[in-house]
Amino acid sequence: MKKLAGIGIVLLVTFFMAACGGSSSNPQNVAKDFFKALSEKNYDKAKDLGTDNTAMMIGMIESFAKMAPEGQDSDSGMGDLSAIKWGETKVKGDSATCFYSTPDKEDQKIDLKKVDGKWKVDMKKDM
Repeated sequence: MKKLAGIGIVLLVTFFMAACGGSSSNPQNVAKDFFKALSEKNYDKAKDLGTDNTAMMIGMIESFAKMAPEGQDSDSGMGDLSAIKWGETKVKGDSATCFYSTPDKEDQKIDLKKVDGKWKVDMKKDM
């Protein structure tokens, strides 16, 4: 009986570790979650999924969105997320690049950086 309880505890801990560490351990999943957060105008989540520099840029986007006239819903600019075709992800140390295409533009990329063991979107001013 003690052996069965021990196995149950190991499975439970493994489940919780997988649930907590899920998408942040895969750069492409983080990029997808970031795009989803932006499309839903969930700026807090987008900031959390980005580096400090990215969070600052998302803050500016959020400020511009708040300045839109009341009742006029501004487009997030993300389009149909299901239309994004994800390609290769290249990981080199604590940096990663996820390649993707949209119906409007091919050969796009988003850079990520590992911060405190988690992948974060690393937006730069030239994006």
